Amino acid sequence: MACGKQEASYDLSPGTDQKRFVEKNENDVDAVLQVEGESFFVNRQRLAMLSPYFRALFFGGCLESTKRHIEIRGLGVRQFRTLMDFTKNFKLSLDCKNVLDILEAADFLQLDRARLLCCKFLERQLHLSNCLGMMAYAWQLGCLELYAVAREVVLTHLPAIASEQDLMFLSKDGIANLLASDNLSIPREDLVLDLALRWATFEPGREADFMQLVGLVRPECLSLLYLTDLLSKINSSDPRAKLICKLNENLPSSWTAGRSVPRSRSRETLFVLGGPHEEDKQLLYQFHPYSGRWQSHPPLQKRCLTQYSVASVEDNIVVTGGYFRDILWYSVDWVSIYQCGTERWVDGPALRKSRHSHCSASIQLQLFVFGGSVDEGPVADVERLVLGAEEWESVSPMVCCVERAAVTTLGSCIYVACGLDENGDVYSGIQRYRPEVDQWDVVSYSPFPRYDLLATELNGALYLLGGQALRFDIDTDEWTVLQEECLDNKFYTGCTTVNGQIYILSERKINKAFPNMILMDPYIDSCLEIDDSIPCPVPIRGCITLCVHPY
Repeated sequence: MACGKQEASYDLSPGTDQKRFVEKNENDVDAVLQVEGESFFVNRQRLAMLSPYFRALFFGGCLESTKRHIEIRGLGVRQFRTLMDFTKNFKLSLDCKNVLDILEAADFLQLDRARLLCCKFLERQLHLSNCLGMMAYAWQLGCLELYAVAREVVLTHLPAIASEQDLMFLSKDGIANLLASDNLSIPREDLVLDLALRWATFEPGREADFMQLVGLVRPECLSLLYLTDLLSKINSSDPRAKLICKLNENLPSSWTAGRSVPRSRSRETLFVLGGPHEEDKQLLYQFHPYSGRWQSHPPLQKRCLTQYSVASVEDNIVVTGGYFRDILWYSVDWVSIYQCGTERWVDGPALRKSRHSHCSASIQLQLFVFGGSVDEGPVADVERLVLGAEEWESVSPMVCCVERAAVTTLGSCIYVACGLDENGDVYSGIQRYRPEVDQWDVVSYSPFPRYDLLATELNGALYLLGGQALRFDIDTDEWTVLQEECLDNKFYTGCTTVNGQIYILSERKINKAFPNMILMDPYIDSCLEIDDSIPCPVPIRGCITLCVHPY
């Protein structure tokens, strides 16, 4: 990923006490800080409000609290100057050359907002070539969010970095932490046992830790071919032979405790629903990322239905609302649920309000439908259904009523992006819904607002696709334009994130849709068309990720 210069900023809301205080005291100098011989004229109260470090320095009762001139040691003057500028304008000019020094200085001075901006910058630079190093660095510095994202990149790309020597230099606890994770994305469990063997034989003295590591392997998921190959090495000169023999003679207790379940991340698959609305049915297909295999499922038996919304709840696919043509077109309140466990469609509770061109998303067992249009026009109404309940209930309406908006779930919140408002104008806001408190707010405004966008989430960032490919970091309100040739000025009809990669389906040109599929992976600088003839019919009406139960 290119590491150009970026200006990161934090906008203090005009109404906040902190903003008013900063403006009031901006020119009220009452202290001089000296770093490497250079003097900085500052206001004590102003800095103390931004940093616990300065609060303790100026008002903590120590010797420096009584001084007007204070020397600070252990920091470079360039980084200190940058951070003093940040305390005035709340902007940081970051690039790959200065970000680590500024991050460490911000950590030292406990300027949390500057620290966060640096960490988000580093998140955007994550790549297969640096994720292991970034994970170790973030842990050492206590940047837990950066550590978590770097770890996710490792977990979702372990097969690609399995041959890296950096992996072999992890501590026993470090390698065990990865191998134990249910979020490990691997095509076969064989890789976990192979890594345990390689790590244990990489340096002398590690053999004693092997049995603990191999206890993290899920034995029922090992392939017979791999096990046969291992057993054939018992009497060979292979450096792993001694460990294989030890394993063969003394199986870990976890291997005999009962049937193990495949890792959740490895069970993620992609489901697509779509087809021409004039057909008697909408076809449902499943894509298996590791094998590249498409699988058909029972279709949704609906004719002349379009502009419905598709979401997943647990291992169910839920189709809500839509625009139906009998003699005339009209909105419907229909709900259809595909149960993956039984492979059949059932009717769900009807919506309280018929609607089309809406969006839907879920959090745990709760499904929400947002906005869209009724026969009279766009609405802001939101409905919630708890899976298994007999009826929908109304919750707080959106800030702005929109139709043809994008939606995705990120953490404990749901984000509704852009769309068309009640006047038919493009709305640029990113509306956030917090179900636990039933509240809405607008967290940002897109620099390239459009309707009929696609949205997905990857490692804590929101991605919007359509015309431009955008990444939005919510915590810092930063927008990044992704320079991807295959996405610029192009529109697609489906996207979702599976196993740490973004799948984008069916390009749309004017009124024609094409049966292609793009794989975008920001951690390997890849955005390529991997299929130009997917078997599912277009246009695609819904594209979702499901974690399918193996048994």
